[in-house]
Amino acid sequence: MVKNFLIFAFFSFLTISVSVGISEINKKNYELNKLNETEQSYKYQEDTKEDIKEDIKEDVIKNASIAVVGDLMVHQWQMDDAYDKNTGEYNFDYAFEPVYKYLQNADLTVGNLETVFAGSEVGYSDYPCFNTPDSFLDAIKNAGFDVLTTANNHCMDKGINGLFRTIDLLNEKNIGHFGTYKSQQDRESVFIKDVNGIKIAFVSSTYGVNGINIPEDKKYAVNILNEELIKKDIERASQENPDILIVMPHIGNEYESYPRDVFKDWINNMINDGADIVLASHPHVLQPMQYVKTDMSGKTAFVAYSLGNFISSQRTKPRDTGVILNIEIEKKNDEKAEIKEISFIPTWVQWRDTTGAYNIRVLSIYDALNDISQGNNTYLLRNADISRLKEAQKESYLAVTGNNIENTFEKYIISNEAN
Repeated sequence: MVKNFLIFAFFSFLTISVSVGISEINKKNYELNKLNETEQSYKYQEDTKEDIKEDIKEDVIKNASIAVVGDLMVHQWQMDDAYDKNTGEYNFDYAFEPVYKYLQNADLTVGNLETVFAGSEVGYSDYPCFNTPDSFLDAIKNAGFDVLTTANNHCMDKGINGLFRTIDLLNEKNIGHFGTYKSQQDRESVFIKDVNGIKIAFVSSTYGVNGINIPEDKKYAVNILNEELIKKDIERASQENPDILIVMPHIGNEYESYPRDVFKDWINNMINDGADIVLASHPHVLQPMQYVKTDMSGKTAFVAYSLGNFISSQRTKPRDTGVILNIEIEKKNDEKAEIKEISFIPTWVQWRDTTGAYNIRVLSIYDALNDISQGNNTYLLRNADISRLKEAQKESYLAVTGNNIENTFEKYIISNEAN
């Protein structure tokens, strides 16, 4: 009896032990499975995150800043001022040095070259037929200019040879140019600048060349404005798929502060044909700068009806004033580039300084007035100059915006509301 009981007790203990062991094994297997499931879940989540990261790519934003000025001219007074009797050389660097920071900080700086470089053997001259020392182009280069439009009424002042030599010198100095050409092939090419990955195309033309004959076999040399020509040029440029297309026509009536309807019509046609920005010159004074929406296509573009003079010896008010126009462009991914902001810096050409000597140079009106307000006179301004600067600031703002100035700032942002 006792023996049977012991046998029963042994097998009962063995059964319980095996059950407990199996239970522990099952528990460990369960925990291991849960752990594996958790690890798989984490791995799935991480893989999903990586997939999401691959699907969501960061936007590629490209930006370009353009500084544009009006007429770059040299009269006899400037040549006299730039001439060094000791060396027999001309140096015009001083004419732009006060505004270097504005011209050199832009990604692309553009101006209207309203003279030619026909060489000293032809004889230097000013109005009515300009021929300027080559060193003026060195000063332009040193100031930060990258591109010049050359289609204007003075581009043939020294004939076809003067025009060709000007192009050669521009190429030698590695300054981009458009509007005048040495061959039909060059004339039919589209001038495009890649600025930080943004393609900017330029087109220009002039109403005429002051009656000077362009040789019959070289009509390609100057873009003479006519409706068919400008339309084809804009269409040709558009076929290159630029991000921004800028047209720079040389049109308008000299010394008039507002564009006549005929010139507005010309510019509206340029916009309808595909221009995003139109920057005109020839009046030698500032005219309105604004966004324009055309009736025909409904397209909105920015227009400067006249950029005015930038450097010259024209002293009759307001020919002594100008602006540095700043254009900010942004391109997101493969979307069409947009004009983000346009602003302008009023400028004034100084004539003489407190010593009585000629000192013909471009000043930022704000910089000059701010310097005076701080008790300095870095630019050697006479009392009459200070009065003129204050007046010129108001004139320039009114000419560009159509409004009276309220406060004095370094630059002024132009409203993006279309007219």
